[in-house]
Amino acid sequence: MRKLRWITVVMFVVGILAIGGVASPQEPIIIGSVEPSSPPGSIAQGSEAVAGIKLAIEMINEQGGILGRPVKVIFEDSMGIPEKGRAATEKLIVKEKVSLIVGGNHSSVCMAMSDVAHSYNIPFVNVNCWSDAIREKGYNQWFNTSVNNSRIAVGGAEFVKALGAKKVVVLAENTDFGIGLARGFKKHLATIAPGIDCNYTVLDREAKDFTPALLGLAKFPPDVVVPIMDPPTGYIIINQLFEYGIAPTPKTWLLDLDALAELPDFWDNVKEGGKYLTGIALFHPLMKLTDLGKNVRKRHIKKAGREASRVVFQGFDAVWVVSKAIERAGTLKADAVIKALGKTDLIGTRGRITFCMDKGPFYQQWVEVPYSIIQFTKVGQPLAEAAIVFPPEQETAKPVRPKK
Repeated sequence: MRKLRWITVVMFVVGILAIGGVASPQEPIIIGSVEPSSPPGSIAQGSEAVAGIKLAIEMINEQGGILGRPVKVIFEDSMGIPEKGRAATEKLIVKEKVSLIVGGNHSSVCMAMSDVAHSYNIPFVNVNCWSDAIREKGYNQWFNTSVNNSRIAVGGAEFVKALGAKKVVVLAENTDFGIGLARGFKKHLATIAPGIDCNYTVLDREAKDFTPALLGLAKFPPDVVVPIMDPPTGYIIINQLFEYGIAPTPKTWLLDLDALAELPDFWDNVKEGGKYLTGIALFHPLMKLTDLGKNVRKRHIKKAGREASRVVFQGFDAVWVVSKAIERAGTLKADAVIKALGKTDLIGTRGRITFCMDKGPFYQQWVEVPYSIIQFTKVGQPLAEAAIVFPPEQETAKPVRPKK
């Protein structure tokens, strides 16, 4: 009897300790992430997103984790290929048992991943996929702190109008992102500046030589050439446009709508062709950051020894948004987290983040993602020294053409 009482007391004490969380450390909350880390994916963009995601995890754990639990992230490689992204997403859900996912780069990959997240009812916050078509699916599991094609298309069209252009040629990669943005740009340009002639050509994202497509432009150059191509192909087309004397020139502007100029490997891959380039930038050191953004930027510079790109901030914001949604939900149950995500209203790195709930291209989208259009005037020029040439309220200089 005495032995039985002793066993009972021991079991009672162990039970109390377990309930109190003293017996063993709290199990971590596991977040999944899918990014390209090998070709043909954009390794530069993928690595920047990973840096931002890791910074967010680090800061969250410094503050005590989520719901009192530490947070860890498991990364998978999409290779920039839709089927690889689909398989990676399913692996994270089925094998790794993640409760939610952040990430995404290359819209065709996100199109595939969104179907998986929807099928398994797993919350997913998109880091860097721009295609409107992803939003137009109307999946309630899918949220977007990344910019979308429609916002970029309008900004680009307004800038082209301000340049006084009459003829524009768009060179778009053969993906949901490239074709979607080309169509959106042409559509919005027709509304904003109906007198401008605009056409687009679709090019193979995995090609290395675009001579056949460029010979006609060399003979009859337009007023503006607009490449919409992810790296490394985006760098190749910029170099070849310069080599063929097409753009930038005294006659023809070069306008990049893929925000390549802010990536850390831009000048490693683009030399003279980047001089006088104008391009969308979703981050520039002169653009306003919140106190949180300033902290993230400072930490990134200390860790990496270089300026942060917008993808760093996008990766951070995706994790930050979902962490706060879990805290508000008080649980990891998908439906509760999805509901909490829909009510997001918080300060991210670059501004106040809320999600539009109207069906269409802005569904569950942070609409007011800040942007500017910048211009390099020297080879190797740091982003911080590049002029902001649009919109007018941010302008630090007027756009300039090469003299010859």
